[in-house]
Amino acid sequence: MQRLKEWNWLYTIFPKLVLAFLLLVTPLYGLGLLINKQGEKSIRDEVANSLRSRVKFFMNTMEREKAHMLGLLDQLAVDKNLSHLTFVGHFMKINEWSEAVLALENKLSMIKGSSVYIKSVSVHMLTQNRTLSSEASITDGKLSADYAALAPHYSIPNRAFISWENRLFLSMPFPTSPKPVPPSFAIQLEINLAAMRQALNEFTDYEQSGALFVNLPNGWIVDSGTDGALLDYLRHYLADQAAAASKQEDTIGLKMSGKPYLVSYKYSEELDSYLVVYVPQKELFGQIDKYKNGLWLLSLLSIVVILIYSSWIYRLIHRPLQKLIRHFRKLEEGSWEPIRLPSSKDEFTYLMRHYNTMVDRLKVLFHEVVEQKTRAQASELKQLQSQINPHFLYNTYFILYRLAKAGRIDHLVKFCQYLGEYFRYVTRSGADEAPLASEIKHAQTYVEIQNIRFFNRIEAEFAPAPERWSQLAVPRLIIQPVIENAYKHGLEKKRANGMIRVDYREEGSRLVIIVEDNGDMLTDEDLERVSGELLMNPEQRPLEHTGLLNIHRRLQIMFGQDSGISVARGSMGGMEARICMEARPSHFVAREEEEDDHV
Repeated sequence: MQRLKEWNWLYTIFPKLVLAFLLLVTPLYGLGLLINKQGEKSIRDEVANSLRSRVKFFMNTMEREKAHMLGLLDQLAVDKNLSHLTFVGHFMKINEWSEAVLALENKLSMIKGSSVYIKSVSVHMLTQNRTLSSEASITDGKLSADYAALAPHYSIPNRAFISWENRLFLSMPFPTSPKPVPPSFAIQLEINLAAMRQALNEFTDYEQSGALFVNLPNGWIVDSGTDGALLDYLRHYLADQAAAASKQEDTIGLKMSGKPYLVSYKYSEELDSYLVVYVPQKELFGQIDKYKNGLWLLSLLSIVVILIYSSWIYRLIHRPLQKLIRHFRKLEEGSWEPIRLPSSKDEFTYLMRHYNTMVDRLKVLFHEVVEQKTRAQASELKQLQSQINPHFLYNTYFILYRLAKAGRIDHLVKFCQYLGEYFRYVTRSGADEAPLASEIKHAQTYVEIQNIRFFNRIEAEFAPAPERWSQLAVPRLIIQPVIENAYKHGLEKKRANGMIRVDYREEGSRLVIIVEDNGDMLTDEDLERVSGELLMNPEQRPLEHTGLLNIHRRLQIMFGQDSGISVARGSMGGMEARICMEARPSHFVAREEEEDDHV
């Protein structure tokens, strides 16, 4: 590095690149960004003002419509024909009653025709138990079903919209009373939601835009066909604004369903609802096309500049860079070839010189590390295997002692036979590995020994092993210690109905041996501790490898880091240990003849 600092600063590439880039590209792109930002801001302000004005105009129109409807209801409430039919209808002559009904029907029709937003007008005469509507003739002896929308509200003077079964109403009971006493009659005006939706649909003429009325207290919404996800988002957003006492009128940008929208909303106390209009921003800013000519010119100039600059960069750095890349690729393939140094005095010369130094150093380190790793793995494997035999020895001699002391000669003979088979497997050769079939047979022999120890109160089941895996070379003693762990930590205190199950699962090039028990000694804390030890990095594990961690480490040494043991609580309630082996063709051995040794 000190030598690099001593070089003339003018020989380095960095100042040339920075200076050329700043002088040629920055002014052009700065001008382009300025033009783009000014155009975008102008259009954004124009569209936002337009949306805000249209929202305000439409909201004022709807407020006037509601005031008009309420005025019509007030006039109808003092109609003499309605009063006569309500209070003295029972005493009217048939011709007087008919004339009053006809006159009232005409008035209801006139009210309906006075606004496109009125769908129907009804008068519920509770004293007569009849309903007169602009849509149907007078009922006979019962109120129409629409009265159910008004019934819960007649004791509360309320001039707000009433939502009922996806319909909107304005109502006026007469007379009103603070007590829950039914009125003499009630006027009900149904809002034409189809007309409102049509008006909202015509509010904006952009693709994927829309408008809607949102009433937060009662939860009703009148929209122009808004997507459900947008409806939910807007409703929750307005609820948050209302809860925070924020602005009742605003035009903002929101990201909904992954797309940016311009949203303008206004709250009306008269309607007790928000009017919301949303338009995709990509639709709004189509006017920016008037800036395209300037942008095209800027792009063309940028392309010319980039081509000139690229040609210069190609001559300046491309060739030495390609030379470095080629040698790095050769290094990845195992070639230790040094680079021939150029005559120039820049950063590439410095890099190539140090590349050659690095290659020489890597040669030495590679051979040292490979040799040390090979020796360490072989030493660790020997050490791990040697930890198993003493543990089993003192257990078996204790069982022999118990059988001999109890005088159980038949069990003693059988136990000695199984024990001889066990040690024949362990001491038959000095190999560190054995075929999987032999390892399974050895585990079954161990189970027979344990059956004698536990007097058959623990049953073990072995599923048939897959035939194509029988000659897989595995480390010795990887199944038997797992079974021993089940006996010791899961089933040792079980008085009856103990169960150990050994099963196999093939997953492509992986074989999973599953050892499961129904013991009740395993706690969640013990399971979490064992699982945590197995998941530790090799550098974090304790130096003493015993039990499941012992097997896990040996499997990883032989089959790689994707192999090993994992534990979980099994379906039978005890521990489920999974022995996973990622096998390659080189892990399989030729079939050998069984030795005919006798104990």
